[in-house]
Amino acid sequence: MRGPLARASAPVCRSVIPLTSTWERGEDAAAVSLAQATGSPAAGRELLVVGCDGATRDRVRAGVAAAGHRVTDADDAAAAFRIAAGRHFDALLVSHPLAGVPTRGFLKAVRDPDSPCHSSGLVLVAEEPARREAEAYLGRGANRVIAAERVEQAVAEVLRPLLRVPARAALRLPVRLQVLGGGLQRRVVCESVNLSRHGALLRAPHSLIEGTELRFELFLPEAPLPVCGEAVVVRRTAQGREPYPGIGVQFIAFALGAEDAIKARVDAYRSGRLRPVN
Repeated sequence: MRGPLARASAPVCRSVIPLTSTWERGEDAAAVSLAQATGSPAAGRELLVVGCDGATRDRVRAGVAAAGHRVTDADDAAAAFRIAAGRHFDALLVSHPLAGVPTRGFLKAVRDPDSPCHSSGLVLVAEEPARREAEAYLGRGANRVIAAERVEQAVAEVLRPLLRVPARAALRLPVRLQVLGGGLQRRVVCESVNLSRHGALLRAPHSLIEGTELRFELFLPEAPLPVCGEAVVVRRTAQGREPYPGIGVQFIAFALGAEDAIKARVDAYRSGRLRPVN
């Protein structure tokens, strides 16, 4: 019997389905060494500052210097679109109002599914008189609003929760799951909704409850064999609020090369070099 979810952080070296899968033949798998999943992404991130004046840019740089974030400037919306056309930024700090395009139009373009920054954190920077107007965009493309007068003091704290979320890619990929534990080992074929190096959202039955440990095989179009590892169910989608039954899983161990393959796929998609698999 598998241990409870609390044991997921212990050192891992388990047997797993080999890269040449034997599931179809119902055979037991040969042993493959698994590496424990690594921790959260490193600190220094890529920031794009859009439409802010020179003094505000300087305050942003001063405010994030200790965190090691790298700052790129764009004078206006057109410059931002050129810079971000083939490059992912972890967060955008955008002046409101923004020269050259209404804020609503800029947010719509950034959040387009084909935008490399569609899942990036986005903070509107507004002078105090315009702050209430900027707050109307919260939940409509913007994640936070910060007063321009307090950028240096507050920007690092405002960005921290936005940058803590692992980079995700909206990738639809076939996945095979095997439920681990005592008794019958149930097998499920499903599809990913989004993917990060730390886990995935899967279209899968709600009967896979939180704490269930799984073996997974994830099929990448460019790879002749699936990438393999183990995961644990950490949430189920909310019925009535999300459009499909699904589960969120956290990766806890990988077969050799699997973590690097997943990271490369996510990075390629988010940088605009790949499109989703439909």
